[in-house]
Amino acid sequence: MNDSSSDRAVSRRSLLGTLGTVGAAGLLAGCSTDERDAADGTPSNTGTKTPRSGGPDGVSRTYFDQGPTVRLEEVATGLTSPSALVTADEDADRRFVLDQAGQVYVHDAEGLQSTPFLDLSDRLVALGEGLPNWIAYDERGLLGLAFHPEFADNDLFYVRYSAPSDDSALDHVERLSEFSVTADGTRADPDSERVLFELPWERPIHQAGTVEFGPDGYLYGALGDGLNPYNAQDLDTLKGGIFRIDVDGRTDDLPYGIPEDNPLVGEDGRDELYAWGLRNPWKMAFSGDRLIAGDVGQATWEEVNVVEAGTNYGWPLKEGTHCHDPQLGTSSEEQCLVESDRGEPLVDPVLEFPHFDEEGDAVGFAVIGGHVHTGGVDALGDEYLCGVFTSSFTAASGRLLAATPQESGTWPVRELQVEGGLDIQVLSLGQDGSDSYVLGTRAPLASDPLSRDEGVVYRLTA
Repeated sequence: MNDSSSDRAVSRRSLLGTLGTVGAAGLLAGCSTDERDAADGTPSNTGTKTPRSGGPDGVSRTYFDQGPTVRLEEVATGLTSPSALVTADEDADRRFVLDQAGQVYVHDAEGLQSTPFLDLSDRLVALGEGLPNWIAYDERGLLGLAFHPEFADNDLFYVRYSAPSDDSALDHVERLSEFSVTADGTRADPDSERVLFELPWERPIHQAGTVEFGPDGYLYGALGDGLNPYNAQDLDTLKGGIFRIDVDGRTDDLPYGIPEDNPLVGEDGRDELYAWGLRNPWKMAFSGDRLIAGDVGQATWEEVNVVEAGTNYGWPLKEGTHCHDPQLGTSSEEQCLVESDRGEPLVDPVLEFPHFDEEGDAVGFAVIGGHVHTGGVDALGDEYLCGVFTSSFTAASGRLLAATPQESGTWPVRELQVEGGLDIQVLSLGQDGSDSYVLGTRAPLASDPLSRDEGVVYRLTA
């Protein structure tokens, strides 16, 4: 393909045609109707960089500044859709890898153990079944895992997953449960489940799912808007927000406690809410006392937010730093709101990028929240690592980004150069205190990834 604007428009239309074929409204893309139906190939975003040419496949190669070169060492394969890698505060040298299909596996010095630490596949909603044709990647399943800060003493951990509902009006329920391990500590006890809550979910999409203990000992969890953008501004629902609970306490008749300093305690709204105004916060992590979350965009922009108590991040009134019209599902630079109907300021993200650059080449779809790197890759220092699920719907084409945290304002961002290329759609990032890990699938979006065991876990090395 030559570098003419007409050819770039054709490449963009081809990508959007594929997008329309395989579906786009899930976690793994966010294109609005106007982008899918664009006939002239003109990008609907304005971008923030000087126009640059893309690669021969219509993917922008130079939108991001170039970062350091890293290697990815394969440490686990044979998974379906690895959705998280976490550790527990214990003496054992092991990592816990979630597979969205319902299993938690231990990865240790011997590699990935074949027998699951926990298998909840028989408690999940049937993945891949009954989905509308516009959903390309089932977002339901085993979505989050967090070990109690006192796990070494109390053997407790917490899991988020999508379970069937007896109500025919619902697609499923999002369940948060507590489990304990067996006496020898090598396996979870599946019969020990204590359900903390079940949230009705009308659609098979936008669940988010990360759970994470903060340095304060409370459990934080991410919930998407359920594909109803107005949920994110409704303080009477947890959807589109971050919740914060005390798993060791009890408040009234709840199976958990409400921290007294949660921002809505004594105010209108759900006492569990910690922050709101988010669309689909796919992956978040604490770095020190700072909680950082990626939030998947819809019309044009992907974003990363530093999550603070009582903060409104603007969805669906804004998308990133840009105005958003929730009726049309489009973003623009006009008629920007700066506060909610309640008078709350709408807080901007620390990082954003568009789906397409100014020349119509794909930058990427679906930001994957990450963490501040603390491993042995010196070139990364204390950079915030995050991912891009894909920049193509016909090939595994994820990206890795590194941003430099700032005390205020936006964070400078670069794209990591992966030796040999990145051959996966990025699903998650994790760390074990020594190294950073990248999780994903080699199956392209158009090939029904949840039907193929092409999930992989990589360790990031210099």
